[in-house]
Amino acid sequence: MIRAGLLSLSLVTATLLSAGALAQQAGPRVDPGAPPSLPGPAIEAPAPAVVAPDLVMDLSAPRVSITSAFQGEKLLLFGMFDPPGEVVVVVSGPPARETVLRKERFLYLWLNTGRQAFDDVPAYYYIAASQPLQRLLARGTGGEILSLEDRMSTVHAATPRASAELARFRSGLVEVKRREGLFPADIGQVSIQANRLFRVDLPFPSRLPEGVYDVRAYLLRDGKIVAAVSRPLPVSKVGFNAQLAGWAGREGALYGLGAILMALLVGWLGGAVVRRL
Repeated sequence: MIRAGLLSLSLVTATLLSAGALAQQAGPRVDPGAPPSLPGPAIEAPAPAVVAPDLVMDLSAPRVSITSAFQGEKLLLFGMFDPPGEVVVVVSGPPARETVLRKERFLYLWLNTGRQAFDDVPAYYYIAASQPLQRLLARGTGGEILSLEDRMSTVHAATPRASAELARFRSGLVEVKRREGLFPADIGQVSIQANRLFRVDLPFPSRLPEGVYDVRAYLLRDGKIVAAVSRPLPVSKVGFNAQLAGWAGREGALYGLGAILMALLVGWLGGAVVRRL
């Protein structure tokens, strides 16, 4: 009887070993509690962002102050950029309406024989560049950078005229502005140092109109603008000159009467001094 039990135990052990071998041949064991592994979506790496080159600038003074002794001023513009490239600086005054008078001589007298008004005329226009401007414009810089001639061709005539007449009036306007120093004929020189730093002196004449000016710097590479930065530059009267101008604007009648009385007083004092001498 013991022999029969041992035989049965041997048969059970052999059966279990055979089942284990079959399980190993069938493949790895899968845990029924674990979720099936599914192929996930393909994740693409983000494209590298295109970083614009850095261009920074600043001015030696935050504003231009017009006093009673104002004889013009020069401001230093300086900055830094990511090389390589060329730098162009454009200073434009506030746009306004300008009227040009045409004078002709008639019987030993100069008479106004015509007038033309233009809108959107900059009060001041100055350009400086690190290379000759015509060479840079010839490379296709686009319409954002304009020479003085191109800028004046965009002003609007208040009254229609023939194109030849408008061209003559525009030339006369540029000539008057240049005599006042508001449209400098020479292109300024932007100095570049260590291939990263740049500087330029911005001249402002004594007859500078008030307003907020736009100072803009461009970085060019291969004839294209790759970076631009701008900042406003206030130009205003300060001190007694500003108070007098404000009084003249607010109280025009009183200002005129005061000017007449002041002229009479100065004339009387001058005559009294001359009589005593």
